[in-house]
Amino acid sequence: MKSNLLIAILVLVTVGLSGCVQSGTGTLKMQITDAPAGLNIEKALVTISDVEVHLAGANEDANATNETGWFTVVKEEKTFDLIKIKDVKEFIGSSDLKAGKYTQIRLNVNKALVTIGGTEYTLTIPSKTIKLVKPFNIVEKQTTTLTLDFDAQESIKSAGKDKYVMNPTIKVIQE
Repeated sequence: MKSNLLIAILVLVTVGLSGCVQSGTGTLKMQITDAPAGLNIEKALVTISDVEVHLAGANEDANATNETGWFTVVKEEKTFDLIKIKDVKEFIGSSDLKAGKYTQIRLNVNKALVTIGGTEYTLTIPSKTIKLVKPFNIVEKQTTTLTLDFDAQESIKSAGKDKYVMNPTIKVIQE
């Protein structure tokens, strides 16, 4: 009698815990756009070398897998002209990821240039890594689409004669 009760409790606990861990995968699709800006910038080229996302651990989210850490979504250098992609969504990349709660996005920027009045200048980025804190979920067998909306007007500032600095202002929009 006691062994039957113990077996029933173990079955209920196992079934209950299996609902807490998502072991399947879903797809993350990422794109980039820029809202219209009032700057006199002809080009704003940003070269992104890779994009990573951070999976929350079991301690951070009861529904997450036991794995935690950074996962690569894109590992290929791509250059985007933030002026040309105003109100247009350009594909960054996609990847199948473990289902669960993700808390951050990390963009590694190799190079940034701005063209003003026909002259090209290097954009100084204080950190070559842009970290965006925006939680999102990857649901098993579903596609999650995130759009990174750069605001060039807020991001690019003059820092003196022939010097420009980019402090990226980016909204993450989940569609």
